[in-house]
Amino acid sequence: MYTSTASLLEQRRLPAYSFDSRMKLKCDDLNRIVGEVAEMLPGFLPEGVTVTIDLTSSELKIMTEPLRLRGAILNLIQNARDALSRGGSLTLSTSRVEFSNGADLLGPYVAGECALVSISDTGTGMSEKIKRRMFEPYFTTKPDEGRGLGCTLAQRIVDCHNGRISVDSSVNKGTSVRIFLPLVKTGHAQEIPIPLPSSLSTKTPGADVHS
Repeated sequence: MYTSTASLLEQRRLPAYSFDSRMKLKCDDLNRIVGEVAEMLPGFLPEGVTVTIDLTSSELKIMTEPLRLRGAILNLIQNARDALSRGGSLTLSTSRVEFSNGADLLGPYVAGECALVSISDTGTGMSEKIKRRMFEPYFTTKPDEGRGLGCTLAQRIVDCHNGRISVDSSVNKGTSVRIFLPLVKTGHAQEIPIPLPSSLSTKTPGADVHS
């Protein structure tokens, strides 16, 4: 069983200081996790939006906490949803990619393979200025109160997977968000802290954060 869309969205709206600050990672299949996210999308996106799901047939074993990773992906999809209108499209896909030594821009990924989750939409897109601030705590272009942490927490969760997020976007040309995650090298469970925005806690790094 997985958490409903409504529950995940409610979790997103909780103050970050009440967000459990530790994750217990275990070996799981990325395709299974993304497939569960895909099952949540009907009724979540605007009416008339075309959804394409394209999961690779390759095995994508990663170290993860599935609930948190689903929440991070859904937060990024919600960002895409807010930029879409009737007649637009969203594509959610997975793949296995290989980096050549020195040819990538993603820090820890040198020569070798990793898993990739892509979220692409044909929405309004972002200017370079907005794209640079996309993951800043509390930054939002939306008038609604209680927003501005969804992308921030998504990035923190991906960071805890030793992953990276890249964003390609242009005004009126849509947005493509790519999440790169290392393929599993060990099946041993791990518990690691989630690096929340420093403004939300005065505790020492790694300490649990409570309201």
